[in-house]
Amino acid sequence: MQTDSPLPPRVELPAVQQSLQWRARPYELLRSCRERLGDAFTLDLGSHGTYVMFSHPDALRDIFTADPSVLHAGEGNVVLKPLLGAHSLLLLEEKPHQRERRMLGPAFHSRRIEQYGALVREATLAAIQDWRPGQSVIIQDVMQRVSLRVILTAVFGLEGGERAEELSARIQAFLNDSKFNLGNIGQLRDDLQSEAWAAFKRSLERIDALLLEEVRHRRAVRDVERGDILGMLLSATYEDGAPLEDAVLRDELMTLVVTGYETTATAIAWALHWLHAFPGTLARLREELRGLGAEPAPSALAGSAAPWLKAVCQETLRLHPIIPVVARRTQVPFRVQGYEVPSGVTVAACIYLAHHRPEAFTEPEDFRPERFLERAYSPFEYLPFGGGVRRCIGMALALYEMKVVLGLVLSRFELKPMDAQVRPQRRAVTLAPSGGLRMTVERLCS
Repeated sequence: MQTDSPLPPRVELPAVQQSLQWRARPYELLRSCRERLGDAFTLDLGSHGTYVMFSHPDALRDIFTADPSVLHAGEGNVVLKPLLGAHSLLLLEEKPHQRERRMLGPAFHSRRIEQYGALVREATLAAIQDWRPGQSVIIQDVMQRVSLRVILTAVFGLEGGERAEELSARIQAFLNDSKFNLGNIGQLRDDLQSEAWAAFKRSLERIDALLLEEVRHRRAVRDVERGDILGMLLSATYEDGAPLEDAVLRDELMTLVVTGYETTATAIAWALHWLHAFPGTLARLREELRGLGAEPAPSALAGSAAPWLKAVCQETLRLHPIIPVVARRTQVPFRVQGYEVPSGVTVAACIYLAHHRPEAFTEPEDFRPERFLERAYSPFEYLPFGGGVRRCIGMALALYEMKVVLGLVLSRFELKPMDAQVRPQRRAVTLAPSGGLRMTVERLCS
């Protein structure tokens, strides 16, 4: 049994080394800390502050069931403020967060997500229509194009035109810039007179301008009936009947773009990596897909007719959760697992380590989708989209898109990995396969 202590054991490295490892090789840092220090440990991440990491299910239960006034998730996400803006759902706290989440919630209801099926299918087939045997492809790039097309249509109702084309190109260039990711974006401040920071601001300002142009255009023509998320937000009002301001709309739209652009694409890339590392698992999936017919419908791929496909997606997200750590800033002293964490310290639920606990997951480093057909896991053992009232609002859409895209690609093509080794590499908001996962199109599936 643990004894009372102010904080869990500290990592015995200078803060600068901890920060560098966190930015460059976060998985390795987390694993080494757990091996040496146990389920709970304290990191000093320099400008990011002190992070108290927990991964035991009991500790995660304490964190995710805590009163939102005690643990502020928005302050834990403050690193994203330069990018998403102060009105982002990820930055809001308590009642403002509850209000914005209620407004966005209907856009991610299961019945509405099913309506996106044709859109996801069309975007996927458009992205892979030119694939031919012998061709080399970078999976991450292809899947990001799929995700972005889904976003531009589902969120903005944009299906073509100059504004859509420029917005698409600028978002891809901006978020694919290797200099800007969660590991170092917090280092960028207005008082840093660097060309990198100036270029970052110019790119972001142009994206902001395009977003606001679309908002003002839609307000002017009173076009809220397209069925897209922007139209839904334009027709929404606060309790006093006031509409959402342009600045609020900009921040929520940017949040949907950033969180949806590369997250699902990264998960699909990891799934393809692991499937090709375990040929038996891939063969079982292909057999299941053949049973759905030559042209499987999105509803079949995303539904109960494809349990192995669902398990493959779940296991991929276990090994590579979208975000490996979710953070909360204590507003008052907070007790968890025998530790009294002081006010003003970041408490972090380490999803990555929770997903690699041998007590919950036999052979945790192996890709074994069957584990999700053999038993159910508690929301404090398996939590790829976070937990509690701050669980990712787009979870259902991400899983739906992941299943449909994977099913369509593997129903049509056989692929072969090009790189002997693939390691996690930081991108804008995720840890993706190094090199974007390069693969060769082997043949068309018959």
